[in-house]
Amino acid sequence: MATTNTLDSQDRRTMPRAEVAIWVEEHTKDALYFQRATNLSIGGLFLDGTLPHPPGTRVALDIELPGEGPLRVEGEVVLHRSSKTGMAVRFVELEGPRKQKLEAYLQRTLA
Repeated sequence: MATTNTLDSQDRRTMPRAEVAIWVEEHTKDALYFQRATNLSIGGLFLDGTLPHPPGTRVALDIELPGEGPLRVEGEVVLHRSSKTGMAVRFVELEGPRKQKLEAYLQRTLA
C-alpha cells in the first residue's frame, strides 16, 4: 500500500502512514460508533466520513488489523476539518505488545 505524508498543513507527525481501509469501533463515554480508517501510523489514524468530535475528546478504538487480529487503543481527537467530515486521532499510551502488534502490521503494509 502507498504512504502519504499530507493530511493537513498543520500535521506534525513524522511517522510514515499507510493508506488503509479498516473498520474501527469507536467507543466514547456515551456511545459506540462504527468508523472507517483511511490512514494509519504508529502515532494515530484518520477516521473518514464521520462527524468529528471536538479536539481533546478521548476515545477507545477497537481496530481489526488484517493478519494481526484485534487491537484496542486509547486515543485523543487532535484535528477535524470544518469543510469535510472526518477526524484525526492521536494514540495515547500505546506501549508493549499493543505497539508491537501495530508495528508488525505497518511493517508489512508499508513494505
